[in-house]
Amino acid sequence: MQSGTSEGSPRGGERLYAAGSSAYEHPPRVLILDRRAVMATEMCRIMAQLGCEVDVFGEPFSPAFRSRFVKRCLVSPGTQEPDAFRRAVEAIVARGAYDAIFVCNEEVLESVLDLPSAGQWRGLVLPAPDRLRLALSRKAMSRVAETAGVAVPRTIVPDKDDLLGAARELGFPLIVKGDRGEAGHHVRLVRDPGGLRTAYDEIASLERAYGELPVLQEYVRGKAYSVGGLFDNGRPLRICAHLKLAGVPPLGGLTAKGVTVRVPEVLDAAFKVFAALQYRGLGHCEFIQDSAGRLRFLEVNPRVWGTVAVSWYAGVDLFSAYLRMAAGMPVSPDLSYREGVRFHRVLREIRLLQRKPTSIGRVLKDCLDPGVCSDFQWSDCGPHLGAFSLRARGWLERWRKGALSRSMRASVD
Repeated sequence: MQSGTSEGSPRGGERLYAAGSSAYEHPPRVLILDRRAVMATEMCRIMAQLGCEVDVFGEPFSPAFRSRFVKRCLVSPGTQEPDAFRRAVEAIVARGAYDAIFVCNEEVLESVLDLPSAGQWRGLVLPAPDRLRLALSRKAMSRVAETAGVAVPRTIVPDKDDLLGAARELGFPLIVKGDRGEAGHHVRLVRDPGGLRTAYDEIASLERAYGELPVLQEYVRGKAYSVGGLFDNGRPLRICAHLKLAGVPPLGGLTAKGVTVRVPEVLDAAFKVFAALQYRGLGHCEFIQDSAGRLRFLEVNPRVWGTVAVSWYAGVDLFSAYLRMAAGMPVSPDLSYREGVRFHRVLREIRLLQRKPTSIGRVLKDCLDPGVCSDFQWSDCGPHLGAFSLRARGWLERWRKGALSRSMRASVD
């Protein structure tokens, strides 16, 4: 298992700041905005190699706060307190004079969108607000993709009083899908009519804050592809694509394991979507390809995505290019990346073990294989130890509550 931050780094990677370097007069200052900052860990390691100083803004106990590559840990009041959150972000940006600002969460992104000053923030590269709001809506993005000539799964907006009738048009299994949410939180797989109402009501509750109703979507079984990169007015400047080999949760969730691939029809579809959006900045989209080879668009993530560091393993320096774009400097397109780069996410694979303990052999093999890039690094293991500690506490608390409940039932019996 390799960390991917040395052997896997871009061959042309150039340190942005070093004593005597003319690239910058001072170490570039970077701000990462997140909720429970996780992906910031790998980003901090990479940008430290580039000579940057990184501050992370996230909720208390964010795993990235334990990384030795973080310059400052800035504790967020949380998006549940929107006014306090926005005031805190504005104050940090005003004081920080950041050269680059990265947004890693969609709730954070929507909060930033509500700030009139955000459009003038130095270091933040985003699409125009109307384009960004389109990208945040799954329903709107399905229409954008279809207009661009990219197929989407068959979708029905059901009458909530006749869910079963709409479901029968699609057939089971099917997907109940919300308009917002990330990492599969607003998505449910329904295998039979018995689970339909519960799944619909769950998603409807999550979507209530956005004023949207869930949709029913055909379930497409096949290969899941992700394409991420840096774009300028829809033109790709840097890209990296991978095939998802395992995800958590399995449906539409975070990639636990994958391999970089170059599939022309997938890249072509991604370019069409980003061009139709006139997209600017870092973004990521997902596709599914069925057994007959038919490709369908699933969603776009208009922010830093969970596997952004895989691009670095595959020889793509997104971060230096983003810094240049944020500074108003030209960035020449370079769409090359290494294929066949295998990677995994240790904590995500551990979560998979909860569902399927028999896969422990495969997980251990990934951990021990020097050819598999990993987000774990022995020299910076604090984030993983902290995240595992929090997760273990959650497991123990759930076990304690379950044991107490079983005990109470036994005493009643």
